[in-house]
Amino acid sequence: MKRVVLHVFVLFVVALCTLSCKGPSSAAGSADTPAVHEIDSTMIDPFYSIGRHSFRIADTQTIPAIESGDYSVSWYVDTEEWDFDPETNHIFSKIEFKKGNKVIATFIDDEGWSYIGVENSKALMFRSFKVDEDCTAIVFLGGIYAAGIPKLTIFVMCNDEVKLVFNKDYYIKEITDDRIAIKRDSQGSDGNITISDGHISIVNKDYPSGKIIY
Repeated sequence: MKRVVLHVFVLFVVALCTLSCKGPSSAAGSADTPAVHEIDSTMIDPFYSIGRHSFRIADTQTIPAIESGDYSVSWYVDTEEWDFDPETNHIFSKIEFKKGNKVIATFIDDEGWSYIGVENSKALMFRSFKVDEDCTAIVFLGGIYAAGIPKLTIFVMCNDEVKLVFNKDYYIKEITDDRIAIKRDSQGSDGNITISDGHISIVNKDYPSGKIIY
């Protein structure tokens, strides 16, 4: 009888330990785990950079979507290529992301980037959007030339890490709230890119139902 009681007690202790040592359920754990974003490499055309470079800074601006004001973007003219008229130059071949005075990422493209447009009589070099609590998207328009379609470039900054997530030939038709209307030519509309709810997604003729790109 004592052996039976002892056996039952041992089984009870083992069961109790099994339940108490399992740790939090997967549902609870997932709530504390940051979202994992995947980057679609088919959405990224490579930058083009060759030959000599000599850069002169054009301007620096803090990233509006990051309220702390600790992060900024600087853009530069390639004086070997585009500095023929400093007063009217609108092609910038290097951009730097900074935290305070520290450079955390640098990108160079000989075809460069141009101002997006005019807002309150001041040209905009980029637009920024919150992706989620930890990440911010920074959108640039590629160099504007007499012919050809400019690149639309999107970077995502998560804390002190900057990643290229989109670089394709598109004009920016319009930017409203969290949506960028995009087009392949000077007329009409090809689709849109939306930055909200923790994702960046695109709708166009190839993906009429939409595709998450980050």
